[in-house]
Amino acid sequence: MDLSGELRWLGLEVRDVWRRFKVIIILLVVFGLLFNQFAFARVALLSAVIAIVALTLWRRYGRGLSLAQHARRRWERETAKSAVTAWPELMIRLGLSVRGGSGIPEIPSVVAYGWRELSLVMTVALPLGMERRTLTLAAPALAESLSALAVSITAAPGGAECVVQYADPLAAPFSTPWPQTTDLRAIPMGVESTGRPWSVRLGPHTLVAGSSGSGKASMIWSLLIGLAPAIRSNLVQVHGIDLKGGMELTMGRKLLTSYATDPAEAVQLLEDVAAQMKRRAGDLAGKSRQHIATIDSPHVLVVIDELAALTAYLSDRELQRRANVAIALLCSQGRAPGFTVFACLQDPRKETLPSRGLFTQTIGLRLRDALETSMVLGEGMREKGALCHHIPSTMPGVAYVVPEDGSDPVRVRAGHATDELITQVADAFEAPHHVKIHIPKPDVSEDTTTSPRPRRSRRTQKTGEEQ
Repeated sequence: MDLSGELRWLGLEVRDVWRRFKVIIILLVVFGLLFNQFAFARVALLSAVIAIVALTLWRRYGRGLSLAQHARRRWERETAKSAVTAWPELMIRLGLSVRGGSGIPEIPSVVAYGWRELSLVMTVALPLGMERRTLTLAAPALAESLSALAVSITAAPGGAECVVQYADPLAAPFSTPWPQTTDLRAIPMGVESTGRPWSVRLGPHTLVAGSSGSGKASMIWSLLIGLAPAIRSNLVQVHGIDLKGGMELTMGRKLLTSYATDPAEAVQLLEDVAAQMKRRAGDLAGKSRQHIATIDSPHVLVVIDELAALTAYLSDRELQRRANVAIALLCSQGRAPGFTVFACLQDPRKETLPSRGLFTQTIGLRLRDALETSMVLGEGMREKGALCHHIPSTMPGVAYVVPEDGSDPVRVRAGHATDELITQVADAFEAPHHVKIHIPKPDVSEDTTTSPRPRRSRRTQKTGEEQ
């Protein structure tokens, strides 16, 4: 037991209780002294002391909370009070006001507040005529003034929600957990900046962009490990492409139905999956407009590590063209019949990925500059707090996610999967089927009767004319 900590906490609680009830206590004592009711004054003072001690002891031990939990509640209470009290003056100092009909300036007001993990969440009512964007632009100044790490502004009914982040749940890396039963609507990926679990839905085509060492592998393996039970039951089939010599995906190859490390095999894999997509779409036509994954008809996921190696860096231009066509087909037509692409790349320029706009969900890891952030997440996302180019290199796996509906970006971190975990999961949840990629051999047979006659050289032709 931390005796010094207990005494310090009890002293602070006694001080708080005294501050709340000191006016009543002083009035009772003064009343007794003025009317010569010394006995009454003594009883009142003694009763007040007993009440203060009893209330303090009950608050400490009556709710079964530890000293650390009490300290946390005290900090939350004092921090929230300080922020809410300073809010009106802060709005005026930052110029966040509009002139009302009576000529009196009106400011955003805090109508409710509470705690979400280590973030103070304040519901703010905006005065008539003020945009939420005005408050968003002032977020860095709000963070500095409130001694917080960051402030984010999101939409809320009747105004805005101001999230004041005092500690970063994403600061410390964590391991990807062992896979549990998979819900394809919420595949566990990691943690949000609010401390809540972060999950994704299997369905939207997802593009992950990030500089070298930013944590793209964490995104891939968090997804595959989360899907492992569904892979084993054949509810999901995963096809993998890794043109970096197989350095990334080979360790978990058992989870993959098919796998390519060669450009020709990769293009053939994409075309095979695209052909499968067309067949399924034909089977569903007139019966259903949305595929539902079953063991006999699984959801098909294509995972591509370093997509630009297929779409931009191939020396064989014909293979590159075929790869771009297949990817565009899958991204534009694959959602309804149950085909999804999850791709990673470093360079998000349109020249590198012509079909960039077909990916409906984007994840931005650490990027080089603000322009790349806008390329990946879309225009206006930087103003909403998505600062991929500010993510430090010491925090791999930290990213900003723009949901499929285009709502405000969310700061997240994916778990780290060790080599041992990947190997163990691949052994325990091996895919029931493995398909070898077959590249058709070109037809080189020629009809000699219709083959063109060899051309005569100029020298031979000239000699014949002279003769």
